[in-house]
Amino acid sequence: MFKNYLVTAIRSLKRHKLFTVLNIFGLATGLTCSILIFLWVQDERSYDNFNDNAAQIYRLTAKVSDVEVAVVPPPVAPTLKQQVPAVKSYTTVVPLQTFITIGNRKFDEKNLLYAAPNFLQMFNYPLLQGDKATVLTRPDGVVLTASTAKKYFGSVNAIGKVIHADNDINGTNYVVTGILKDVPRNSHLQFDMLLPIELYNRSNGDVWDNFDVYSYVELDKRFNATPSAIAALQKQTTEIHTLNDKTHTKSTFTLQPLSDIHLKSRLMLDVAGQGNNQHVNIFTLVAIFILLIACINFMNLATALAGQRAKEVGLRKTIGAMRFRLIIQFLGESLLLAFLALIIALGAALLLLPFFNDLANKSISINLLNLKFIGSLLGIATLVGLISGSYPAFFLSSFKPIKVLKGVKVLSGNKNYFRNGLVIAQFAVSVVLMVSTLVVSSQLNFIRNRDIGFNKQNLLYLQMPKTGDTRNNYQTLKATLGNNTGTGDYTIIEHLPTYLTTGTTNVIWPGKDPRQQTVFPHIGIDENFIKTFGMHIIAGRNFIDNSKADEPNYILNETAVKVMGMTAANAIGQKISSNNQPGEVVGVVKDFNFKPIQQGIEPLILKHTNRGGYVVMRTSPVEIQQVITKLKANFQDVYPNFPFSYGFVDQDLSKLYTAEQQMGQLFNVFSVVSIIISCLGLFGLATFATQKRLKEIGVRRVFGASATGIVAMLAKDFVKLVAAALVVAFPVAWWAMNKWLDNYAYRTQMSWWMFALAGFMAIVIAFLTISYQSIKAALANPIDSLRTE
Repeated sequence: MFKNYLVTAIRSLKRHKLFTVLNIFGLATGLTCSILIFLWVQDERSYDNFNDNAAQIYRLTAKVSDVEVAVVPPPVAPTLKQQVPAVKSYTTVVPLQTFITIGNRKFDEKNLLYAAPNFLQMFNYPLLQGDKATVLTRPDGVVLTASTAKKYFGSVNAIGKVIHADNDINGTNYVVTGILKDVPRNSHLQFDMLLPIELYNRSNGDVWDNFDVYSYVELDKRFNATPSAIAALQKQTTEIHTLNDKTHTKSTFTLQPLSDIHLKSRLMLDVAGQGNNQHVNIFTLVAIFILLIACINFMNLATALAGQRAKEVGLRKTIGAMRFRLIIQFLGESLLLAFLALIIALGAALLLLPFFNDLANKSISINLLNLKFIGSLLGIATLVGLISGSYPAFFLSSFKPIKVLKGVKVLSGNKNYFRNGLVIAQFAVSVVLMVSTLVVSSQLNFIRNRDIGFNKQNLLYLQMPKTGDTRNNYQTLKATLGNNTGTGDYTIIEHLPTYLTTGTTNVIWPGKDPRQQTVFPHIGIDENFIKTFGMHIIAGRNFIDNSKADEPNYILNETAVKVMGMTAANAIGQKISSNNQPGEVVGVVKDFNFKPIQQGIEPLILKHTNRGGYVVMRTSPVEIQQVITKLKANFQDVYPNFPFSYGFVDQDLSKLYTAEQQMGQLFNVFSVVSIIISCLGLFGLATFATQKRLKEIGVRRVFGASATGIVAMLAKDFVKLVAAALVVAFPVAWWAMNKWLDNYAYRTQMSWWMFALAGFMAIVIAFLTISYQSIKAALANPIDSLRTE
């Protein structure tokens, strides 16, 4: 019997070649997209799962005033370990950026960590050489990743070799005590080198009001980590800090599960490279919807062919076939198609994976020997086959043999309603994706073109040495820049105003409520900062060059003035204090963005300084390469022992929105795919409908109907279905995109034209899809279709 069903299935597929190709191609396209999306989702959700005790590890985070941050004061974790039996162990890390010297070579390293001695015991970063219990116990020990060791010494065999790090005024020599395997990409902590945290703790270890350490605790496995138990532990942590913080900083603490850090952490001062759980959920739905569109295609085409298979069903039932056996037969046919589509989809996914990795900034691979992966694919294909074939199977097997064999029509109007509903659902999903693509693109354009309060174009910055006597060479470099014809205005600042992470609550002004604690970010600037960045003073004045009297003074932004209960005019001359340094407000600058636009503009304090970490200059866009070459020569004349490191402010700002850019690109691709799959089904239905009406078309042509009229007659029913899909899709798209835009403090506005354009494109694409068969039928010789009458 199985052989009979298989032969029948193959014959049926051969008999209807066009519909078979459309079904397989549609299912294969949907499966290809879904495989790629699910691989991406799996990668995003796999972060930090390689740690053996991931379920017991939590990161301490804090809410300082109204700002949620991923860092806590250094003493919090060790004190918690001492006083709370449920805390089995703790570890801490602090990011570091410094210059590394190997012989005569200098390296500008931006991806280093100070780490506690037990860091490698809590986290499972495998050591290639060394003992994880001791490699970070030496105050002059350093652990390198394999790639870093090869970069420095040409080999991973670097134990005992010496590097020099300029991470303090005099620098420190470190001995390599361990070599790590390169850090997995699915680790929320990414680093090239681990330095012992002892040097950092010498000056910061007991500071309770300095929030700058990433702290982790591992809870005892016997501890029942219920929500109420975790809440009690968080309360205890807050009480410990309140008792020890003599500045009485208003703060509360939380325990964040390690598995939540990558996707569910929307905290300030967090590590770079964070994901977005909302994006993961969105693309999971996109994958499901694309699969559903492909399944709907199959259902539509199968039910459209039902009339041609009715006699087969009637004959089988007449000779004794039970209904459940017919259901199995038709489900078997759909499963056969699904598995053929899976083979094609897997090949396509392998071919497209490099392109997809570039698009999503991933290094995902497909392991065909992974039984879990193969089992998942087979499960998806089986599910798709069952969903696709379920309605056709139950529908076809329900035919009454007497009616079928007498030639009575078995396709009632209700079946057309169902098929039309499926077409509407298909195009509704496609239109939602099209509208979403337009909204995401509009938000990205808004981000790129929004006035952020300063002119970000052609701002090149150089990173300055921060150690030893090199600080005294700033004036020499400034004089060199002044003679460089390729550069215009330039300024020396402490921090770049692209993603500012510094802040203090220790700000006092006249009339301040003693209970008020507001976080004030701050930047040390010189007198050229405002001019170089193209900012606007709205009250008062700028700092004066080389003025000793201006050294204690401040410039505020508009938001800071409002927080202090002042106006721009009456703020000038007010006496304020920041970090116990009293001074006078001499100017108010127009608000500008110094953090991503997901966040609102915060109160900002600008402090006068002649020393900083960066030189920023406005350059000529035409001669940029010549300017960089000349700057490098000038820099190395002044700092011969330090590497030349530069960047562009606009590029740094663009990197803040990498996730949004990737989302926009992926939406573009998947919108096109959904439309293609929907059009495949529409093309098949149009072909079937046209073939059914060939004689009617012939009669109409004989009686003088024009080709245009015939095309309009055949197309109008399908265009109506697409129009109905718009009615369904528009409210869903509006709601979904509003929810997404709510993540931004500054956002674009959805406009009617986005919906109109998506609707117009959907109708035009549908009409063009239908028109091929319609025009072909309308232009055919009516004699050919009527000669058998």
